[in-house]
Amino acid sequence: MTGVLRVVCWNVRSLRDDSAGVAAALAGLSPDVVLLQEAPRLLGSRLVNARLARRAGLRRTAGGASAAGNLLLVSRQVQVVQSHAVLLPRRRGLHRRGAVLAVLSLDGARFGVLGTHLDLDPEARLATAQRVRGPLPVVPPLIVGADLNEEPGSPAWQVLSRSLLDLGRDLGPTFPQRAPRRRIDGLFADPAFEVLGVQRPDPGPVTDHLPLVADLRLP
Repeated sequence: MTGVLRVVCWNVRSLRDDSAGVAAALAGLSPDVVLLQEAPRLLGSRLVNARLARRAGLRRTAGGASAAGNLLLVSRQVQVVQSHAVLLPRRRGLHRRGAVLAVLSLDGARFGVLGTHLDLDPEARLATAQRVRGPLPVVPPLIVGADLNEEPGSPAWQVLSRSLLDLGRDLGPTFPQRAPRRRIDGLFADPAFEVLGVQRPDPGPVTDHLPLVADLRLP
């Protein structure tokens, strides 16, 4: 449908559980933009991520090892105006964090996307949220997808979702997949988008999080 964008946000746990299942689930959703957390990022991960994109019928655009496991995939209908992989400074005793950012275009309309994965430590989590929502090269209207490692109302959640719609607010918990108890994954969009529908499908135990899916009409 012209002017309609489908976005998926999903933590895929380095494809350790069922890489073919993740690819099949993504292909079945027919997304235009996919923001993945915990994509493979170790030796050989570039080929693994490229294979995932190919199996899902998508294009690898930015990220993987270069963004600390954050990965951006897009459909063939989406044009990439610019894209960036960001590595944040290391924090002692914690996993290194990063983000993927891009300006994309669909049917002649431009929009920005940001994907990230916040820390387990509360102080570091807030600092990462503040850093990635700071003066980084994205333009409105903005879409943000993240594994926040905390629930709505907490400090980092408020920073990351600032001025954006919480698209998953009525969908329930996203983690763990087998018996969801916590809503720690977020998908947020500029109010300029018309929200046509949101869902939290369950593709089975292909990873330990449930994906978030939103259909948005471009402003």
